[in-house]
This record gives sequence, C-alpha cells and structure tokens, in this order.
Amino acid sequence: MNIGEVIKSRRQKKDLTQAELAERLKVTPQAVSRWEMGISYPDIAMVPKISEVLRVTADELLGVKLSNESQKSGEKEDHDIVLNQDQVDSIFGYTPKPVTGKSKRVLVTDDADFMRMMLEDVLTRQGHIVLQAKDGQECLNILQDGAVDVCVLDICMPGMDGMEVLKRIKEEQSGLRVVMISAFSKENSVRQALRLGADAFVVKPFQAQCLIERIGS
Repeated sequence: MNIGEVIKSRRQKKDLTQAELAERLKVTPQAVSRWEMGISYPDIAMVPKISEVLRVTADELLGVKLSNESQKSGEKEDHDIVLNQDQVDSIFGYTPKPVTGKSKRVLVTDDADFMRMMLEDVLTRQGHIVLQAKDGQECLNILQDGAVDVCVLDICMPGMDGMEVLKRIKEEQSGLRVVMISAFSKENSVRQALRLGADAFVVKPFQAQCLIERIGS
C-alpha cells in the first residue's frame, strides 16, 4: 500500500473521520483527503506525527519492505544494533560541510512511489535536477545512459537490493557519489555499505536538511 492507503486504513480502524485526524495532526481536512486520494503527500516532517497518532510504524508508512536476504540476515543477527543518524555518521566519519549550492543531477532510486516523490520535492527545492528509478535495474540503466552527479539509493527493494546496486555502481563508476537512504540501519548493514563504497548513509525517516547536506557538500 502507498502512504495514502495506509493512512486511510489506519484512520478507519481507529474510527476517526478525516476532520478528526486533521485536528490531531493540525492540518486541514482537505489535506488528509488529498493524501488518501493520492493527489498529494504529507511532508516528511509529518511522518513521525502521523506514526504517533495512527499507531503505525514509520517503515509501514514509507513502504519499507525488507528483501528476503535482509530478512534472513535480520533473523540470524537479531542482536545487531539499530543505529540512529548520529551513530551512522560516526561510522562514516561524517563531519558537516558547507552546502555548495551548486545544482546537481541526482538519481533517486526507491521502490516506494511516495518516497521518490518526497525526495524529488526536497531536492528540487534546493535547485537540483532529479531523475527517478523504481528499482535497481532501472537505476543501472539510467546511469549507463547519462551523466549523474549523485545517486540516492534505498537498500530494501524487490529483485536487486541496494547493496548489490551499490557494488555494481562502484565497480563501473567508482567516482559517482552514492548516498544510501534506508530505515534498515542495523550496524552490519551500515558497515557493509561503507565497505562497498557508499559516501554517506541517511536513516529513514529523515530530516530534509540531513539529506540536503549529504547531497550538496
């Protein structure tokens, strides 16, 4: 389900009208209606509040699905620590740098329509040119067809997961900047992304500025 369908389903299970949900979220009933109809999407900053009010995980709202490989890994390594953004940054040795303001061609790869649209909205507001890919193979095809400055890459996707895509990108275009973006931020996954050549890792749900800094630095 996309985010609008999840919101509608959870709202109805909680026996809330659109107006009642809107009041709790401090938005207009028209906004809730447009989300549920798929006409527009809530801002990324709204995700934690929606999650709290409707008692639904951010992963479910954002359409996060673990690949079979990731699920098996998770079953075998339940002790693995889930990291927050500060902990991820520490592993990557990330230090904040001034955002250049220079427009970049950014390829966003995520199987969730809502997430691709959200990322495009955040990045185009900063003047970047955004291309979209719905899976790993489409990402690789686009990279072969034209120049891209940065690839924003989800991990958990059907078919070829983000780790395999990252590996292939770095084998074929080692200089391309790749920013991983995922709710699947267990320590082993973060370290694997680093070993495979990822330049940064953003944890979902994310703050827009967090992504902007890692794209534009």
